[in-house]
Amino acid sequence: MKFTDTLYKETSEIQSAIINHPFHLMIGNGTLDIDSFKYFIEQDYLFLIEYSKILGLATIKSPDYITMSTFSILLQETLNKEMKLHISFCEKLGIQESRLRNISPSTATSAYTNFLVKTGYESDFPEISTALLPCMATYAEIGTKLSSTKANKIHPAYNEWIDMYASDQFQELSAWITQLVNKTAVSCTREQQIKMKQSYISSCKFELDFWSISLDKTRWSI
Repeated sequence: MKFTDTLYKETSEIQSAIINHPFHLMIGNGTLDIDSFKYFIEQDYLFLIEYSKILGLATIKSPDYITMSTFSILLQETLNKEMKLHISFCEKLGIQESRLRNISPSTATSAYTNFLVKTGYESDFPEISTALLPCMATYAEIGTKLSSTKANKIHPAYNEWIDMYASDQFQELSAWITQLVNKTAVSCTREQQIKMKQSYISSCKFELDFWSISLDKTRWSI
């Protein structure tokens, strides 16, 4: 059995909590308050900036040239392509770039990004790979699920968001990080694999909080 198969089996409860989180289920059925979605997208802008840092650190700590090259390309695309697309998406929602530059991160956003960057700095590559796994694989699974179950008439922004994570490009990214984690785990000791699992679970917990904060208007940053 592959490492990720075992990992998902042993963390089935948190897997279910992520895939069935009310935030994105409400995106799919069209009932999510658009202000909640806007708040999430604003926080995601801040997330992408910090996320790029762990991609850079993953590049530096990659075990081989091919992996290093792939992470460097992913970093470049995130900073110079995905960020521009995200800003453009925000503008469609009426969120100007000037606002994005002045928003504050929520407690959940800070906790998640601090964990990722700290992992990038302080941990070895195997733990970095599993810390990144939820950022890619779970979003791809959510995109696939919502693409097949979404309501016929939902907000155009929700459709666009679903299509992005259900796209072939994002599915390929998910497959790549999954394959990388499995390949990495093969040469790891049992102790290292335990650390990989702990890193993955921590990342999942922070991701859950990141989803939830957008539904809790009483905790929104101003």
